[in-house]
Amino acid sequence: MVQDEPEQYLAEVEHQKAGQQPVTDLPPAGPDRAAESRRFVATSTRMQTWLFICTFGFLAALAAVFAVMFVFPSAFITGWVVLGLITLGLILFGVVAVRRWGWSRKVPVCITSDGLTVEGRPGEVFSFEGAQLGLFSFGQEATMSGTALHLRCGSRRFVLGGRDHRLGTATPLQAPPTGRVDGWLQAAEFDVVLSMVARRSGLEVRGPAPGEPLRCLLYPPPKTLGPFAPFASGRRHQPPQPRLAIEGLADAIRVVDPNTNAVIASASRTQVTATPASYRHVDPEQSYNVPVLVVHVPGMQPLTIQCHRDWRGDVPKQKTKPEFRVSAADSQALVEEFGLAANLKP
Repeated sequence: MVQDEPEQYLAEVEHQKAGQQPVTDLPPAGPDRAAESRRFVATSTRMQTWLFICTFGFLAALAAVFAVMFVFPSAFITGWVVLGLITLGLILFGVVAVRRWGWSRKVPVCITSDGLTVEGRPGEVFSFEGAQLGLFSFGQEATMSGTALHLRCGSRRFVLGGRDHRLGTATPLQAPPTGRVDGWLQAAEFDVVLSMVARRSGLEVRGPAPGEPLRCLLYPPPKTLGPFAPFASGRRHQPPQPRLAIEGLADAIRVVDPNTNAVIASASRTQVTATPASYRHVDPEQSYNVPVLVVHVPGMQPLTIQCHRDWRGDVPKQKTKPEFRVSAADSQALVEEFGLAANLKP
C-alpha cells in the first residue's frame, strides 16, 4: 500500500512496466528526492507460528502427562482425560488465534534516504549499500515466487519479496535463491521499491525487454513429510530446486536445464502442443481433481504440469500424477503462452 504522491507512484509503475531501461538510468537523486520517504505495507505469514505453538505445546503436554502416569499408575485414567482436554484446548486455541489474528500479518516498512526501516524494529536501518537481488519460492510446493531484495543492518538481514515479480534476464542476481522472506509486496509496489532503491544505491534493475523469451520454471512435486512436517524447519525454508524450464521464443518453444541453460529440446511453435487435462487425487482424507497442462515437445516425453486454476468443461483424464509444479504466476503465464486462457474457470 503506497500512501504518498499517487501521480508519481503511477508514473513509476508505468515506467517499470515498460521496463526496457535499467532503473539506474533514472535521473540522479537531488536534495528533494533524497529527502523523500514512502511507506509500504508488506505481508508475512503467521501460519507456521500457530503450527509450532500447537504442535510443540501438545508434545510438551504429552510428555508431562505420560511422565506423571508412569510415576503414579493410579492416575492412568485421569491422565488420558487431561490429554483429551489439552488436545481440545489446543484446537480451540488454534481456531481462535486464526480468527483473531489471521493466517497472515502486516509488516509496515518505510523507504528513506538512509535505507529501509521496519515498524516494530526501532534503531534498525537496513542500508541500500550492498543490496542484492535474487529469487524466492515460498514453500516446497512453490505456490508463491518472485524477486527477493536482500538488505542488511550489521549482522541482521531483511528480505523483501516481490510476489509474482519478474526481472529481465539482463539483471544480475547476486543473492542465492531463498525459500523465506520477511514480507512480500505485490509486483507493482515492488517495482516502485526497486526504483527508489536503485536511485539511492545504483542497484542495477532491468524489467523484461520486448521480445524477451518467457521462462517458466518446472519444479518436482514436494515430498510429503506427514506428521513430521513441523520438525523439518530447515527443509521448509529451503527453496525447491527447479528441474526444467520452458522458454517461449518468438517462433519456437524450448526446454532447458535451468542450472546450466543447456537446451534439452526445441521445436517450432507449430510442432508444440499443450492440452488441458485433469488428474484425480485420492488419499485417505480427501479426493479432488487436479488441473493439469500436458505439453508435447518433439524429442522428449510429454510434460505434465499441475496448474493453479481449474479448466472449464470436461477435459481428458490423466492417469498418473503430474510430474511438475509451477508457481501461480508461471501457471497463468504458461496457459496464456499456449493460448488457453479462455479455457480457465473464472
